Amino acid sequence: MNNKGVSPVVGVMLMLVVTIILAAVVSSYTGTFSPEARTPSASLTAKASYSNGYIRLDHVSGDVIYKSTIKIRIETSRPATSGYVNMSNVTFTPNSDYLRPGDTAYIYFTKDPSYGAVFTGPDIHLSVPIGDKFKITVIDTDTGNPIWSSELIMNP
Repeated sequence: MNNKGVSPVVGVMLMLVVTIILAAVVSSYTGTFSPEARTPSASLTAKASYSNGYIRLDHVSGDVIYKSTIKIRIETSRPATSGYVNMSNVTFTPNSDYLRPGDTAYIYFTKDPSYGAVFTGPDIHLSVPIGDKFKITVIDTDTGNPIWSSELIMNP
C-alpha cells in the first residue's frame, strides 16, 4: 500500500478548513459594527460684549453646525463653575436651524451691574464679571465631543 500522497492531501484539507473558519469568524465580527457618529469640525471666532448683552460667534470655516445637535457650555474660574446655556437664549442667523461658514450665532445673557453677565436656565446659573476670563465650548450632542472651544474676556 502506498501512503506517500495521503499526508500532503490531509494537510492541505486542514489548511483549507482553518482558512474557511477564520474567514467566517472575521466576516461575522465585522458585520456587527455600526459606523460611529462623526463629530463636526468647525472654526469659530467669538466676542463677548456686556453692553450688547450677548456673546457673538462667527462661523469661519468647517462643517455645518445644527442647533438641535449642540450644547454650549460656559465655564468660569472664580469660583469654578460651569453649565450649559439655555438654547432658547441662542439665535442663529440668517437661518435659525444651523450655522455654516459666514453665519453668526448670538448667545444672550442678562445684564446685572453688580454681577456682570448672568447666565441662567435649567442647566446653568453663573455670572461673568466685566473684564473676567471665561471659557466657552460648543459640544456635539451626538458624540459628546467638543466642536470648538475658546477662552474669552467679557468686554465692557
